Amino acid sequence: MQDYIVVFGGITWAKFDQDPFKDLRVRRALQIATNWREVLETNAWSQGRGAPNPAIPAAFKDWSLPIDQLRREPEALRLRPAGGEEAPDGGRSFERVQDHAGNDGGIRARLHRRRSGHGGGWKKAGIDAEIKLKEYGAFISSTIFGKFDKMGGGLFGGWTIPTAICIATSLPGQPLNASGVNDSKLTEMIKLQRRTFNVAKRREMIYDIQRYISQHVWALYGPSVSAVAAWEPYVKNFGPNIGHDYGGRLMVAWLDR
Repeated sequence: MQDYIVVFGGITWAKFDQDPFKDLRVRRALQIATNWREVLETNAWSQGRGAPNPAIPAAFKDWSLPIDQLRREPEALRLRPAGGEEAPDGGRSFERVQDHAGNDGGIRARLHRRRSGHGGGWKKAGIDAEIKLKEYGAFISSTIFGKFDKMGGGLFGGWTIPTAICIATSLPGQPLNASGVNDSKLTEMIKLQRRTFNVAKRREMIYDIQRYISQHVWALYGPSVSAVAAWEPYVKNFGPNIGHDYGGRLMVAWLDR
């Protein structure tokens, strides 16, 4: 048997060129209100076990920056990395963000998803998300490509090249850039790391990309669950991996019996 963190996790997109999400303080409020621990606790796979993700899933241990190493804002309204803890000023951070952004009445939006469930803690924080469930075919032909009115949510990951995730979700013109992220500095950071051949330097650049994305909240990244794989001892040269190529794993396995 083998425990491992899956390569995919939840993601919430929003129309960043529209109110209220074009205001950074509102995006930070959404992140503050998201309790990733609650998401894991209610997941049938993980039963509370898993890991939070920055822009690159935690399964890529060599490339994913640990959440507690994300650079924090010096102010009380900073992005809290783990979710679920009390705010340093007695829980008023979220309310003050709403006040400053002109959303003291709360945030209301329709959230397009394939299945129910979204960021834990939203309701308590005054975020009223009307869930619009979609059949799978309708979802993958519309929502993941940004065809929704205000917000959408699903899974991200599945690639076995870590930086492919940043490219797909953050570069202008990419089909899976569902939130319409168009940040010139972020674009240059992503392109520069692709031209960097020194592994150590490239890793630091990718760490900086994750810090930058987290500070600007260009997406809400949910946690990845911990799964368990099991196989009989007579199945040789087999083990779980983080990709979807189950056929490839069976091609190289053999039976010792």
